[in-house]
Amino acid sequence: MRKLFNWKVIFVLVIFLAAFLRLWKLGQVPVSLADDEMREAYTSYSIAQTGKDYLGNYLPIVIKIAGYNQWSQSSIYIASLFYKFLPLNPFTARLPYALFGILSVIFFSLVVKEIFGNRVVALLSAAALSVSVWHIQLSRVAMDIDTSLFMYIAGIYFFLKSKNKTYLLILSMFFFFLGFYGYGATKVIFIPLIIILIWYKFRDLTRKYLLIILTMVVLAVGSYTFLSITQNAASYSGNPFFFQNKKETAWAVELERRASVEPGIIETAYYNKFTYWGYTFCDNYLSAFSSQFLFLGAERDGRFAVFGRGALYLIELPLLVLGILSAYFRKRKEFYLIGALLLISPLPSGVSGTTWMSRSGFMIFPLFMFIGFGIYSLIMLFKKDRYKLIIALVILLGYLYSVFGYVSQYYYDWSRVNAKYFSRSTQDLVYLVHNYKDKKKEIIVSGPDEINFIFYAFYNNVSPAQVQKVLKNKPIKFENITFQYPCINNGIGDPKNSMAADTVYISPVSCHNKAKPDSIIRTYDNTEDVLKVFVK
Repeated sequence: MRKLFNWKVIFVLVIFLAAFLRLWKLGQVPVSLADDEMREAYTSYSIAQTGKDYLGNYLPIVIKIAGYNQWSQSSIYIASLFYKFLPLNPFTARLPYALFGILSVIFFSLVVKEIFGNRVVALLSAAALSVSVWHIQLSRVAMDIDTSLFMYIAGIYFFLKSKNKTYLLILSMFFFFLGFYGYGATKVIFIPLIIILIWYKFRDLTRKYLLIILTMVVLAVGSYTFLSITQNAASYSGNPFFFQNKKETAWAVELERRASVEPGIIETAYYNKFTYWGYTFCDNYLSAFSSQFLFLGAERDGRFAVFGRGALYLIELPLLVLGILSAYFRKRKEFYLIGALLLISPLPSGVSGTTWMSRSGFMIFPLFMFIGFGIYSLIMLFKKDRYKLIIALVILLGYLYSVFGYVSQYYYDWSRVNAKYFSRSTQDLVYLVHNYKDKKKEIIVSGPDEINFIFYAFYNNVSPAQVQKVLKNKPIKFENITFQYPCINNGIGDPKNSMAADTVYISPVSCHNKAKPDSIIRTYDNTEDVLKVFVK
């Protein structure tokens, strides 16, 4: 019996659990692809089929979609490989990122073993990560954060294993480079991460190793700087990616000065864009460590957060505290390493203006290193095996209760309530348009024209070559369907007065307030109106 349930068997079961939680009903839950998922998925599909993104740019180095330049190269090009063999559907769109999530659990366990030199700690840490709310939420959507997290944790593992093995260091640098180009926000932790690893393994690093590391850093940062200058790669919707909203900053400073009655020189010294940015950075950086974010309510972005639930389970709070204390007293250098990794993790949230589970996603790894060590330390407090078994069972029961509660909420309540964050109404729009299209009616769709058309192309398997051709002109016209941004008559009056016969017009609910539509598209949970349908 003991031979059957050795650590290798348990490790395989942990990976199976991680895979099940990340792959089961992946195409159905969440209920639709969010706008960002759709853009990333169809761009990958378009590159796989034509070598061009859906705007017609051939193998772009800087991927610009809908005015945004932060679409991550590694994620999109790796995902495009899947479309060489698999059909276009929501499951395929999310599959690469789910697989990265599963692989992250595997490499995470290897990293923990290298740091603590204890495979039991590694197994416990991986088991906790496999059922993590935070990690599952990120792994089940087609978002580039999954790519970057996997590349970074793989890079860390090969770095730690690279003593006297130059090829492993080169492999590590390759993964770090892909991670750097895997997700825009995690570029911020790239150099701090490398510095921390150099400090931790400094005695094992020769001049040749340091030169290889420096070369990779210069190549990554230098190429990004070059692309920022030549192709505007560091911008986001026309603004600098970090602290991007200049108008908001100027207005906030102006309001602070208006509210003050201090002398002008004091106002200038204490109320300016640098003090505003400093406050914003501290607010968002420290929010990532707050009990609200970690244990109670996570974030306001419904793509990742489950209402009423934090990024971690409540049972993990005492385990986390115990792990931190135990590491400090028993594994001092490892404590400083993990602590440093934890401190740099929320930097993307701090400098980008919002605390999101995605932007602070790298926090997952150091947090679960501490949690895993906390579980191990709690069990090892007792010398007798029966007491160790009792503690292990108590922890297991606590996790089972927490995980089943989360999973049931995820597949039932969250899938319904958070549908609006995953553009379910746009998917319903596509189905409605397809239905009227078969009736040989002219169809006009107002609203975000490009993304509405990409949704239509995705769910109706329109070839990328056709999409590239159609998107060259505005309004967007495809067969008997017109996708346009403005509402008819700027949304004023009854649109039927301007509609030709046998026409269906679909507008946002904000347009034509006094006109009575023939039908209405509501949110998935049936709580609010989203689109109006006029038929003539």
